[in-house]
Amino acid sequence: MQTIPKCFLLPIDGTNESLWPARFLGKLYSPSEVRLILSYFSAPPPPAYTGDLARSHELQAKKRQFLEDEKREERAVFDHALEALEKLGFLKEFIQEHVEPKGMAVAKQACLLGDIKKVDAIVVPKHVKVRLEDLLKSDPSSALAQQCIECPVWMTEGAIEPGKAAIYISDEEGSTRIADHAGYMLSDTGVDIDLVGAAAKIRHPLTWRPSQAQSAPRGLESLLKASAVLADYGIDQDRIRMTLIPKRGDTIAEVLSWCASNGIGIIGLERTRTEGILGSLRASSTRKITSDLKNMAVWIA
Repeated sequence: MQTIPKCFLLPIDGTNESLWPARFLGKLYSPSEVRLILSYFSAPPPPAYTGDLARSHELQAKKRQFLEDEKREERAVFDHALEALEKLGFLKEFIQEHVEPKGMAVAKQACLLGDIKKVDAIVVPKHVKVRLEDLLKSDPSSALAQQCIECPVWMTEGAIEPGKAAIYISDEEGSTRIADHAGYMLSDTGVDIDLVGAAAKIRHPLTWRPSQAQSAPRGLESLLKASAVLADYGIDQDRIRMTLIPKRGDTIAEVLSWCASNGIGIIGLERTRTEGILGSLRASSTRKITSDLKNMAVWIA
């Protein structure tokens, strides 16, 4: 089967931290086959340069100087990113540069751009550097999870080993969507996949292969449906497990704990399309993901 190159939107700001997700992409895929769109949101001209008073020669000169400085800053940001990415094995001919003035909250603008560019996912570090006004409003990495309607968001933290993925399945509708994203993004990799659900009547995690489903208890319908979606992408059934973990109240905390104990590098979560927030998760759970995430990537699709 021919490998389909994956395309990602990577917002950058000139810092090394904004480039950290590329290390994860380079481990998950062959970096020479990955397409990247580097997005930089530049500072718009101050209002004084755009109003009626801006017609004065003095303000016009200041505006020109501001725009020249911005151009130099943009070029420095992209040159820094290209140098770092080429060292990681990414090919310059597969890297696109995109600049647009910052016109809204960083999270919303990145998600709108990701939807327009039709990328496979937006990839960001858990903590991203933004301007002071954004920090006062919200944590942008958490806001990304709530803003995107169509484009999946991948949030990374630390040194990630992507050999194992856990896809959390909370209902049948969400199982199809998140499993479809995982199947497409992981079909050309060797990543082992756990389809994880939560059950109230068990005391410890229970695991089955899809081939053992007949001997498994009732309640695995959503996991079986997700397994079938992965199989449709050509993922070998030997790479798939179905796991039920105890449901003790804070399910997301249980999922994170189980993943950390089992060497999981990728966690897949679903969200509702209509509201653009994490499906079946409270806002407190969203905050817990962004605060407790350690050496993992969370995929929200």
